[in-house]
Amino acid sequence: MRLNDSNGSANLAVLKPEIPVVMDLETGDFVDVASTVGSSYERAIQLRSRIVDSIHEDAPLYVCAECQVPVRLLMHPESRRFYFKHLMEDGRCSAITRGDRTHEEINAIKYNGAKESRRHREMKKLVMQSLRADARFSEIKAEERITNRQTGAWRQPDVQAMFTATPDAKSIRVVFEIQLSTTYLDVIAARRRFYLEEGGLLFWVFARFDDDHRRLTQDDVFYNNNQNAFIVNEDSTQLSVESGEFQLGCVWNDPSSQDASTALNRATVRFTDLTLDFPRQRAFYFDFEGKHAAVRNRIDTRMIMVRNDFEEAWLALDRDEDWSEEWIWQEFYRGVRDAGVRLPEYRRDPHRILINALYSAKYGKVIGWDFNRFIEVAHLVARAHKPYLPYFRKALQAYGRGPQLVEEDRSGKWRTRVRDYKKEISAGNKDYEPDVQFNDVVAILFPEIFEH
Repeated sequence: MRLNDSNGSANLAVLKPEIPVVMDLETGDFVDVASTVGSSYERAIQLRSRIVDSIHEDAPLYVCAECQVPVRLLMHPESRRFYFKHLMEDGRCSAITRGDRTHEEINAIKYNGAKESRRHREMKKLVMQSLRADARFSEIKAEERITNRQTGAWRQPDVQAMFTATPDAKSIRVVFEIQLSTTYLDVIAARRRFYLEEGGLLFWVFARFDDDHRRLTQDDVFYNNNQNAFIVNEDSTQLSVESGEFQLGCVWNDPSSQDASTALNRATVRFTDLTLDFPRQRAFYFDFEGKHAAVRNRIDTRMIMVRNDFEEAWLALDRDEDWSEEWIWQEFYRGVRDAGVRLPEYRRDPHRILINALYSAKYGKVIGWDFNRFIEVAHLVARAHKPYLPYFRKALQAYGRGPQLVEEDRSGKWRTRVRDYKKEISAGNKDYEPDVQFNDVVAILFPEIFEH
């Protein structure tokens, strides 16, 4: 439960509560005191009454996130702010004793405690019912320990089963953990390592998975599972029973869409449709990484064509009357868009001087000016276009133009200019701060610069 601040007044929770987080036993969510209490005095008082009634009914609304002891909602008599207090305090909770438990130990206690929520128990039943409907699964067990014979370390997964894909295939152990609302990546990682050592596959299951406003712990699983997530609910369980095959809801991301607003893809899939990747402890329906590599290769190939077309047109700009600078930029943005890349909306195109200077550095000759030597371009940039100098210096390095400048610097003026601008840059002269608004465009046209 979360009581929102509906009237804009100050939150009524104490500022530094001894018990900062409690668990909602109905949902399994961990909620902080401030969001639970809210800013409405009337609603806080009503909540106090509901909590007392739930304790008397032996079905407490909230328990301490760490020690799982039921909590009451009290009000400090002077500040008239609300806080949670254990129904019973016996010194075992570090929220009161400030004890010696490690961060990992406290996280593990919270993680295991969340398994007592009603939602979690219902999810376990649905998973087991789905597995029992599929003859490929055997030895289905709930809350049974798996112990490492050498170290004695153990884990107690929500559900575990042996899976045999075909009659002549080797059976494999799959352990199902129902994803909770905790945000403890270290707990997730520890379980992944343990089951890998035990030759099992860790399979995370969600009750729901939203496109937006997901919890961090959901993304910890999602992005480490090839951007696939699996859902078990009443509907998927019914399909499993009717079909005799374990079926799940699957949510995945497709990298072929570059639109950030695009919703995640969803479908009902069979467990046998999944790729089981034991070394990386993941299972997936859609191969995001494989598709991403293919999309990346397609983009790179298209970008090479866009880059070459732009360069050919730009270098011919002064001698070809059919092309204009405006037309070249329009074609460039169209080509980039067709490759599936979205660039920021610019108020203007990159300055012609910047592009000419970088092509001059690339080819070691004057491009876009009536100068006689390349070093004159270098002097112009360093003297009159200082925000472009960081780009130009990286281009000199990327294209190996240092020796050429030394050779052309017969008067020694370039050596002096380099010494002077380096001194000014070191002194923090803001005139030399780079104009980075066109980084994306420059990175496409001159990728060698950004490699340096």
